[in-house]
Amino acid sequence: MKRKSKTFYFVPKILLISFAVVVLSCLCPLQGGLSTHVFAAPQPKEATWVWNTYSIWKDKDKTLDFLTKNRVNLIYLQIDPDIPNNVYRTFIREATNRGIEVQALGGAPDWVLPEHQKKMYQFIYWVTTYNKSVVPAERFNGIHLDVEAHVLPQFKSDKDRVIGLWMDTISGFVQEVKSEDPTLTAGADLPAWLHIFNVHDGHGGTETLSSWMCGKLDQVTLMAYVDNAQGIIQASSISLSEAEKAGKPVIVAVETMNSSEPNISFYSKGKNKMMSELEKVKSALSSNTSFSGIAIHHYESWSSLRD
Repeated sequence: MKRKSKTFYFVPKILLISFAVVVLSCLCPLQGGLSTHVFAAPQPKEATWVWNTYSIWKDKDKTLDFLTKNRVNLIYLQIDPDIPNNVYRTFIREATNRGIEVQALGGAPDWVLPEHQKKMYQFIYWVTTYNKSVVPAERFNGIHLDVEAHVLPQFKSDKDRVIGLWMDTISGFVQEVKSEDPTLTAGADLPAWLHIFNVHDGHGGTETLSSWMCGKLDQVTLMAYVDNAQGIIQASSISLSEAEKAGKPVIVAVETMNSSEPNISFYSKGKNKMMSELEKVKSALSSNTSFSGIAIHHYESWSSLRD
């Protein structure tokens, strides 16, 4: 571009001084010296679950190619201790090379019950022990918990007790993960309607269960399982507002598995319709600072979805 070299000769001196002050204030931190930091917004997450761990063993290349083609940059990979560690090492290393973060996935509804909680701690121990035995490029970046306590039959008969156990489980999960490795992301899947329950906030007051969960976890994956953009946006709005106040990231998730419930899954609508609706969701939620991206449940059903 050609400069207009004489343009600034006629600008009043006071404006030139003001301009210089503004420029210097942007370049120089308060404590002196030039700032060398460049701040960039984190890349939006495009996530999915891999429940069938054999997908990374018998169909590793096919799985990675699908994930790469669909711009997935985060996967929740279910841990199967019977699969050799070398399989995890190879898959995570290749995923890392493709820009895909891998978090260890585990959980079951009954993990919230005292007689089964040891399974959660065994899961955490397996992940952290594995991570200590491999190089950084082969490590899990986080641990992702899926304990949907609301599907337990006890949730209907003794809701308050189950909610209390659910809260205890999340507290114990985060505490154990952070005590083993503070750098690991402690995340979990949560229903989009937990705001209908009020719980004690630990300071003599109350807050919604969703707000409490968000305050504990590093990252929430919100199961906003609706088959249209408007419904997804409405289902996630309250949790996103709560997360924004707490400064926590939320990934909004959709379903692709066949469901007997109406308007829950994109199974019958296909990939193209789902991706079109998700673009609307991203556009509508982009102004919320806690909106961290989209997750599609799950790899196996998504990859077999019709166009």
